[in-house]
Amino acid sequence: MFEQQVVMMVCRSGAAIMPGPDLGRNKFEWFSRGFKHINTVNENEKNPQDGLLFARAFEWRLNMLTGEVKEKYLTGTEFALDFPFINEMFTGLRNKYGYAQVVDSDASSTAGMPKFGGLAKLCLEERKVEFSSGEKKPEEYVKVEYHMLPRNTFCTGAAFVARHGSGATEEDDGWIVTFVHNEDTNISEVYIVDAKKFGNEPVAKIVLPNRGPYGFHGFFVQGG
Repeated sequence: MFEQQVVMMVCRSGAAIMPGPDLGRNKFEWFSRGFKHINTVNENEKNPQDGLLFARAFEWRLNMLTGEVKEKYLTGTEFALDFPFINEMFTGLRNKYGYAQVVDSDASSTAGMPKFGGLAKLCLEERKVEFSSGEKKPEEYVKVEYHMLPRNTFCTGAAFVARHGSGATEEDDGWIVTFVHNEDTNISEVYIVDAKKFGNEPVAKIVLPNRGPYGFHGFFVQGG
């Protein structure tokens, strides 16, 4: 039964994103190969490092009575996902929704560093069937909605901000707030995305006076 299990949902890749010292000081090639999209890797020319950093949402179910562990991927191979987060008011509870940043595999592989070209909303209680790389039969994954950014625009530090007051009735009542940088204009902004209308244009864009650096982590603190 569900109450006899601990369910862990994470973003899982084939290798740790922090490389060891054996690679030396220049790790560009390792990152470049690791961020390749696994659907684009030529099997006949594949290097063991190719696609190692392609992260997908993953689930472990730990049965606390029997010790049995069940595991499976929750998402397919359309996009790599990382830096997952939820509505923190539901921490430790059963979640209907999870969120993550969408890796731009091409941009990341070219730059040798992670670049996130959008946001993802995982609808954990809704399922769809699809084929993924290397699979001979369709698999069932959770439904995913996307909020993709304009070309050469990348985000970082995304967080969920819950709606407060009597109007908040559901888990996805709130907004996703993230720092965004446009490499063509060299302008950084804060995007505020309605979590219920995830694919729509942001409800607000706030221009920042300075560059928001990639790799910036973020969380929201309610003001007094």
